[in-house]
Amino acid sequence: MPNPDISKLFSIPALLGDSAETRKLRVACQAALADSSPALIVVEEGFDPAVIARALHTASRPGAPFEILSPAQSDPPQVELALFGTRQRPRADGVEVLGAGGALLRAAGGTLFVDSVGDLPAMVQRRLARLLRDGEARAGGRTPAPLKARVVAAASPGIHADVQDGRVLGDLYRRLAVHELVVPPLRGRPSDFASLVPAVVAATSARRGRSAPSFTQSALTVLAALPWGRNMAELEGLIERILDAVPGNSVKQEDVLAQLSFDGAFARRAPAPSLREARQRFERDYIAAVLEHHQWRMSDAARALGIERANLYRKTRQLGISRARAAQAAAHR
Repeated sequence: MPNPDISKLFSIPALLGDSAETRKLRVACQAALADSSPALIVVEEGFDPAVIARALHTASRPGAPFEILSPAQSDPPQVELALFGTRQRPRADGVEVLGAGGALLRAAGGTLFVDSVGDLPAMVQRRLARLLRDGEARAGGRTPAPLKARVVAAASPGIHADVQDGRVLGDLYRRLAVHELVVPPLRGRPSDFASLVPAVVAATSARRGRSAPSFTQSALTVLAALPWGRNMAELEGLIERILDAVPGNSVKQEDVLAQLSFDGAFARRAPAPSLREARQRFERDYIAAVLEHHQWRMSDAARALGIERANLYRKTRQLGISRARAAQAAAHR
């Protein structure tokens, strides 16, 4: 196998950053590029796992076919037909037979990406698990031959519960998860935003034919503190709105705050009487969240916030942040 080109893979925004979780993901991707075993991308809503799957494919099998199967869009018989092709009479030796028109045959020499393994019908799960177990199949009436398509699938973080509850066949999960690529959600990786946001801004600006503006540190701090329920899709949407509203070359904290919709977590609190007080409230909540994340270790929290420890002590005094108050607020939520 030729040495894979990982530059494009590691330029995907979802893989950018220096958090421990993101570094772990990149290590797992490198391991997945070292062989042709199946891989499972475990990812929350708002990321596009097909982008990662295609980048893995391009890095390891450039020019070869890349096929996508989206089982949620079809009924069970159609999914089976789309994956395995025209139904063939099973042979006595139990080797899977692939018929014409199936994605597994079209992906020969390349990669088949299954968009959501949890949406595969039970019969299809059993057939695919058997095929991955045996590692060989018949194409029509031919003699058995090694499976030529690499299978990469996506699953939600609830995949382990789905296996326990029987919604996903345990044997299929084990066959797919030879390489398990867990994409960390944006809300758990605030330190990655310094790398991630410029990449998204650059890509969005390029599509618009304009130069990419820079984001101030305070603007990045706001972005890193948001809950990001829809992860990359939500971030990309917010960047689009910011670029629509800010024609200049610099995006400030107030530019980001102006584009936030005050629903969800924000809706539980009355609006602040002024923008200044809204910023203070946001800063107080964000700093308290970072301190809680780092178990109130001031040095670690200051490093994550990108400020000196002395400045963090000053901020906590100014904003009235304390561990006891944070615990009390959590108890009343």
